Amino acid sequence: MRLTNIADVLIVAALQPTLTLIVAGRLFGERVETRDWALTSVSLVGVVLVILGSSGSPEWSLRGDLFAVGALFAWTTYWLLSKRVRVDLPAFEYMASVTLVAAVVISPLALLSGQSLHLRPHDALWLVVFVAGAQGGHTLLAWSHAQVDVSVSSLLILIEPVVSPVAALIFLGEPLPALSIAGGLVTVAAVGAVIRRATRLAQPDSIPPEIAPA
Repeated sequence: MRLTNIADVLIVAALQPTLTLIVAGRLFGERVETRDWALTSVSLVGVVLVILGSSGSPEWSLRGDLFAVGALFAWTTYWLLSKRVRVDLPAFEYMASVTLVAAVVISPLALLSGQSLHLRPHDALWLVVFVAGAQGGHTLLAWSHAQVDVSVSSLLILIEPVVSPVAALIFLGEPLPALSIAGGLVTVAAVGAVIRRATRLAQPDSIPPEIAPA
């Protein structure tokens, strides 16, 4: 997000449910038809509109947008692997393993980055808030993988690109051009249509024992 504006990053990330649905058709037996591919193409057009609309803003960067695309594929891979792993592993144990591996990988990179690791008092407070929020959110998402179809759970991602660019405009002063707004609406509408159709086609599953009424 330091390389480009927040709107681009979040709208590109909004494609994750579509990628999940397409791949999950083979991995988890969900049906993917011609209409799903058409809606995926529409969502890609929306992303192009967002990028074109924000390309004139000072925060825009092609390099940053490419990083956002790379993050999209990395996040989709993580999402699908989490769904697969949660078949046999409880959420807390899974997230503990993920967090430990992430710490081992990221800590050396942080030390070699050359950036100051000194924390001011208010920085420490924000760090606690971030860790609690991020870890809590990821744990809840990991838990949901065993209870909800993967294409349905990925729909939650669509809440972020709708709210966050508006917050960026209010708190960070990032411009939100009309073309970017239109592209964002196209993308969210197309991806939402894909997920809505997948939800209608899904067969009702039995209620998991841990949430079934006594």
